[in-house]
Amino acid sequence: MKKARLFVAVTLAVTLLAGCGSGSKNSKTGTTANASGNTVSIENGEVGEPETTDVTLYGVNDLQISAAMMIAENQGYFKEEGLNVECVYMANVPEIAAIMANGEAKIACANNYSTPTWVLNGAKCKVIAPTCNMGGTQCLLLRDGIKIKSAKDLEGLTMGMVSGSTQYVTFRNMCKELDLDPESFNITTLQFPDQLSALSQGQIDIMAVPEPWVTKAQEECNATLLCSGTKSYIPGAEGDVLWCNMYATINANDDWAAENPNTTAHMLLAIQKATDFINNNRDEAVKICAEHIGMSEEDTAKIMDENVYAYGVDDSYVDTAIALEDFMVEENILPGGQSVPFADYHDFSILRKVTPDSYTAKEEY
Repeated sequence: MKKARLFVAVTLAVTLLAGCGSGSKNSKTGTTANASGNTVSIENGEVGEPETTDVTLYGVNDLQISAAMMIAENQGYFKEEGLNVECVYMANVPEIAAIMANGEAKIACANNYSTPTWVLNGAKCKVIAPTCNMGGTQCLLLRDGIKIKSAKDLEGLTMGMVSGSTQYVTFRNMCKELDLDPESFNITTLQFPDQLSALSQGQIDIMAVPEPWVTKAQEECNATLLCSGTKSYIPGAEGDVLWCNMYATINANDDWAAENPNTTAHMLLAIQKATDFINNNRDEAVKICAEHIGMSEEDTAKIMDENVYAYGVDDSYVDTAIALEDFMVEENILPGGQSVPFADYHDFSILRKVTPDSYTAKEEY
């Protein structure tokens, strides 16, 4: 068992990767260059041939981080872009951090909560596109048989959590909003499947998980949903909240993207197609994703409705990311209390070149 203060240290030890910078266009040559010096060739409105066709894309087997990845694989969008993509699904984002840090992974589905820590730890990676606002599926659940009358009754309970998980943001903001002492919770580090088992055996009182584990806990353990990042069900504190507002992203290794700008562009085009498919063909997307993750279509549809699938960058994304950085500094999550400028871990130059309509933010990154 670990107190909440120790969880932060574990988070920092597990998550690492790196950043990027702003880009600039070169309209005369028909290319766009980013901070790493990479260029995308555009001829007659088409992206040039990929520098490499064999790509391994890493993701997570859930409906917020990797739904677009599942759809792109199923619908053949990667092949349409001239790519032979092997899709590998990990247990969670912190696992992806490790393989991106050692250079094994070149491009992956991640989130904008983990990336600033990766940057400060010196690994080479950048966010190249947001894909989904997933705050509504970052949840805390209470074990069956435990009754609470108010938020204060949660103090002193034992909670399972994955090190570096996005649910930590929901937890800390819940504590802050409801005047709870986060150090009073006994936090034990458990992977999502292990939390489900521990909850059913009474070894933990609270699960901190994303979907589909939320639905699994409700159906298999009769767990009670305490809150998500956007809604509270806690007695005396029910209603809409803003305890977790973050995005799933596509992250790419700086050196790899510099060497393979056209390949990177084709990957983004495939993800954009997949995101459009999710939003325009929801029933079919639900069937595909339900089969992939092994859940009923009813449960899959419920989960997907809690997520906002949106490829592209607007001012809301920028503002949310900056607010998340401020939260991490305030909660001493980042090493040495440092902050990370937005431009240091984002590079949207390729996105702006190949899908210009998807970039509406006032500032260029």
